[in-house]
Amino acid sequence: MNILCSERGARELSDAGILARWPGQVNLIGIGQADQADVVFLTRDVVWPSTDDWLAPATAAFYDAMLAAPRLRWVHTYASGADRRIYHDLRARGVQVTNSAGANAGAVAQTALAGFLYFARRLHTARRQQLEKRWQPMAHDEVRALRSTEAMVVGWGEIGSRIGQYLATLGMPLRVLRQSAEPVAGVGATGGYERFHEWVGQVDWVFFACPLSPATRGLFNMRTLDVLRAERPLGVVNVARGPLIDTQALLAAHERGLVRHAHLDVFDTEPLPPDHPLWDCDDFLVTPHMAGTSDGNREEVVERFLGLFARYLEVGGS
Repeated sequence: MNILCSERGARELSDAGILARWPGQVNLIGIGQADQADVVFLTRDVVWPSTDDWLAPATAAFYDAMLAAPRLRWVHTYASGADRRIYHDLRARGVQVTNSAGANAGAVAQTALAGFLYFARRLHTARRQQLEKRWQPMAHDEVRALRSTEAMVVGWGEIGSRIGQYLATLGMPLRVLRQSAEPVAGVGATGGYERFHEWVGQVDWVFFACPLSPATRGLFNMRTLDVLRAERPLGVVNVARGPLIDTQALLAAHERGLVRHAHLDVFDTEPLPPDHPLWDCDDFLVTPHMAGTSDGNREEVVERFLGLFARYLEVGGS
């Protein structure tokens, strides 16, 4: 069984004992032998810093090699999702694509929490004062208690549920929107995605942690502005997919005072163009699709791949 991977991917698999576990059955090959590949182990170093809209030359070369590999039957990616264009192209060729959903869930949820606390605890104000070399303590009523701050988590997979756990630990009231609308224990209310506009004007923060689908694309849109209130401006965190939010609607909501703060890690277009208006929103935190970045992810991704690979061999590698 020939596994196409980068040099780094080969080291990770070797260190995990794949060659010793299946002696004589596995060969780790590079891009020069891609035409012999049966399986691809796609690691982050191959894809980074590319996006769906722009490919680094090395990424493009690896993608082309995968698409041209006549024997390729399965690709496993380090990513938590598999909705990039390359994965659709591979599936169209009959190639099975699996992902590492949940491998980076802890890191993503922690980043979402950090972005929220940055604003909720007014650290953005303190940072601005630091840059101005200005000492100005805040009054108690300028910082709202978290126990009286209600949040809504959109999506209840491994990432969304961890975000919910963190917020619950802080004593925050919580609502959940999910695909099934099946009730979540310990949560104030649970509903389907179709209740977004019913509830979004009733909470203080919304956390997007759901997959991109026809039901969730553009969930935050111009209609959202009709249900938000300036006397209770919304905070937004998006660590899921950029197209969940209509950026023009978000900017309009911010301009009208309906959205006060936002932490955005994902965008419609990546990299975010230098002239994009989001860069100029002082009350927004813009991060470069880094929520899941952690040196602890690699081991989890390798373990998941090895488990899937064992089952793949059991069914005859098809």
